[in-house]
Amino acid sequence: MSYPMVHLKIAYELLTRYDGEYIEKPGDFLLGSVAPDAVHFHKKYDVSLKERSHLWKFGPRWGVTLDSEGWKNAICQFWKENRNAGNRDFIAGYCTHLLTDWENDRRIWTPFREKMPQGTEIDELHGQYSVEAYGIDQWLYQTDKDAKEIWRLLEQGHVYRVEGCILEEDLARQKLSILNEQFTGKTAYDVSGYQICTKETIKMFVEKCVDSIFRETDIR
Repeated sequence: MSYPMVHLKIAYELLTRYDGEYIEKPGDFLLGSVAPDAVHFHKKYDVSLKERSHLWKFGPRWGVTLDSEGWKNAICQFWKENRNAGNRDFIAGYCTHLLTDWENDRRIWTPFREKMPQGTEIDELHGQYSVEAYGIDQWLYQTDKDAKEIWRLLEQGHVYRVEGCILEEDLARQKLSILNEQFTGKTAYDVSGYQICTKETIKMFVEKCVDSIFRETDIR
């Protein structure tokens, strides 16, 4: 699915749409927008943790979604059940992440997967996709005019536990990794030869995600 900078960029663009009227703690919202992937920082990670943190149970295995609308409905239901929590801004960001991955699944990943030769292993497909998804994420960080402001706000985000989904200690490790490791000291990425996650694809994806989450869902 989408990588950290894409999630953060979409969340930041939503902040500008809300224009201070909806999110009281922008840092919490931005941290929430990457939080479902905190499970990758669990000491005994396996894919079942990701399925749980992403409220996903809609196919034979992660990466093969057979009930897209069922997944979206589960995300919206989670928001309805948690929108009045004390960490509301964080939860709004958390749901923004899930909806972004839902959009990625139907707009980028599933079309790519379905046009590959029948019998191609899902792990092989994911390997091809992840190379470009990672590279375009680094490119977006290196070229986006809002990256510094995003990092400033992200640093202010408070770490929370989401019961049944993520642990505080995993999120704390993820936050430090994003701020200080994952995007630090990397050479400039040349993405000109990409075919799955191109510059045009990712720019359009960000725009469509922001519009969809802002206009078509109740995550506000």
